[in-house]
Amino acid sequence: MPDTPIPAVYHKILAQAPALVARHCPDIVVHMGLAVEREYFAVEQSAARDGYHEVPDVERRVFTRAENKKEFGKSTEVLSCGLDLESVVDEWRERCSGMVLGGSGSGKGKRKGKGKGKEGKSVDVRLSDDVGNYVCGFIYYVSLKEMLGRKGKKDVVFLHVPLLKEQEVGVAVEVVGELVRALVDAWVERMELGEERE
Repeated sequence: MPDTPIPAVYHKILAQAPALVARHCPDIVVHMGLAVEREYFAVEQSAARDGYHEVPDVERRVFTRAENKKEFGKSTEVLSCGLDLESVVDEWRERCSGMVLGGSGSGKGKRKGKGKGKEGKSVDVRLSDDVGNYVCGFIYYVSLKEMLGRKGKKDVVFLHVPLLKEQEVGVAVEVVGELVRALVDAWVERMELGEERE
């Protein structure tokens, strides 16, 4: 049975995210969420353990302080990705330079100066440390904690994507693909350096 998107529900995230990590045993986990208020793609650096009692999920439920204490106990207050995200985002930005969203004729691989019609806006990719204390931060924290416990590494990334028009989705897929390639390159480089030290 193929995996389906995890609903924006705290308790379902808590059940499903660790189960997916256990089942697939990935080297890197990439979560994606929508950031309606942003016009850029953002790789988040860290997630907090607390604060999920403040904002209800799509089922209008929160993750209470008591549930938080029971589930996370004395876990680290903030967990961060174990990969060098500054270098990853620099590489990602370079790979996306020239990509354009919007404008007439926007589509997969659209680059500045190619095609006819109105110019769109350049793809904007950033490093951020503002995942928030909604389900985005919650799934990020849960997955970071799970990967740390299972693999001893926190190779988990959360990507916020902006609200896109239908004609921009093809370019966005390419943008996400370039992020995945930059992450894999950084992971491989770290593994090679680690092997040389042993």
